[in-house]
Amino acid sequence: MKALLTFLIFSCFYVSLYGQTPIHDKAIVAQQERMVFKQWDEDKFYPEPKRFLGIPTNPLWYSTWALHPNYPDLDKRPLSPAGEQTQRLGLAAAMQISSDYYKQHSDTIKNLANAEMARISGALSVTDPLFQLYYKKELKPLEKPEEVAFQGVSSEVMEYMTKHGAYQWYLNNMASLSERFGFAKSLDMERGQRILMYHRIMLEMREVLEKWQYKLDMSANMLAFRKLSNRKISSEITFTESQDEVDRAKKIANQTQILK
Repeated sequence: MKALLTFLIFSCFYVSLYGQTPIHDKAIVAQQERMVFKQWDEDKFYPEPKRFLGIPTNPLWYSTWALHPNYPDLDKRPLSPAGEQTQRLGLAAAMQISSDYYKQHSDTIKNLANAEMARISGALSVTDPLFQLYYKKELKPLEKPEEVAFQGVSSEVMEYMTKHGAYQWYLNNMASLSERFGFAKSLDMERGQRILMYHRIMLEMREVLEKWQYKLDMSANMLAFRKLSNRKISSEITFTESQDEVDRAKKIANQTQILK
């Protein structure tokens, strides 16, 4: 009994699946094929007119195409050469070309702006080849002027220069040049203008260093002359024994430079 009931249920289900008869309308199929993927074929417009002496005699044709007799001559495919989708694709391609052109133009302006910024930017000034090869080395004393002030100088000369204010003069001038050097490296300006600033600062620094070296030499000579005078006063040496020292003292006495 259960087997019979199961058979009847499956039979009903099978019948329900195939309870409808598929209809194959070649006119509808031909229209779908024309509109979707196949070419616009004027010979596949159904129902056909079945002309007699050039006059359609098929009544079904009148009911379908009589109000639109020119429809078979019009290619309505969206992807036809003049179709709407083809026009949209063509317009999209034209817009893409225009967009690429403007993007390329914008990228060109961006690259030029970046190159100009890199050329004048103070943040990238230390990467300049001329600065790296020449001015960085020449202007190195401005980075730490205290360390190069008394190189190879005795402690007596250091004390004398500090006590009489010459060292402070050196620090003030080097600090001023160091500040200008920092501005030349950090401010945005043309490369040529920056190089000219480096060069002017270098020339002024050399002048300060030359004066400073002259003051150091004069101080050393002055201290040597003072020692010689003290030794003569204390009769430690005689005139004949210190002829070289006397000549040196005369040379110092003839100097007109005044230490400040």
